[in-house]
Amino acid sequence: HMKGDVRYMKFTCNKSDMNEAINIVLKAVPGKTTMPILECVVIQALEEELKLTTNDMSLGIETRITAHVEEEGIILVNAKMISDIIRKLPDQEIFFEADDKENILLFCGKAKFNLSGKNHEEFPMLPEIEKTKKITVSQFTLREMIQQTIFSISNNENNKILTGELFEIHGDEFQIAS
Repeated sequence: HMKGDVRYMKFTCNKSDMNEAINIVLKAVPGKTTMPILECVVIQALEEELKLTTNDMSLGIETRITAHVEEEGIILVNAKMISDIIRKLPDQEIFFEADDKENILLFCGKAKFNLSGKNHEEFPMLPEIEKTKKITVSQFTLREMIQQTIFSISNNENNKILTGELFEIHGDEFQIAS
């Protein structure tokens, strides 16, 4: 267990769940950046789940997995590093602890890691979006709609508006135009 006075954050979770979640959020971690903090993933332990967040300032991704949380908390850790570690772990439960000085202790099976985290204060968290109007559409349908219209998107970066697609929703009708 951590030696610090404050047990700042503590949870256990399933290795394959954590691995899958990290693979999802890695898509919004920039390869090269002038802001090293963006190379991190925010790991937040909430009541019965973990929330992982990444943000490269044009794309932000948040995903959640169930976990057994003993101490709620939040910490930043280098995304590439934690991804490499978790991928190589045995298929067992992961025990994760962090203290108030951002030291992380992670163990799984016979593997044990001491990592340095970072304070999350500087990280550009994703904005809260008011979900007053929402639609639910299957992943398959959305992918099909985009695939059928993507050929007519301009790749001329000078006119940004033509490099995207227009999503229009009227009642229960959803249209995509490009």
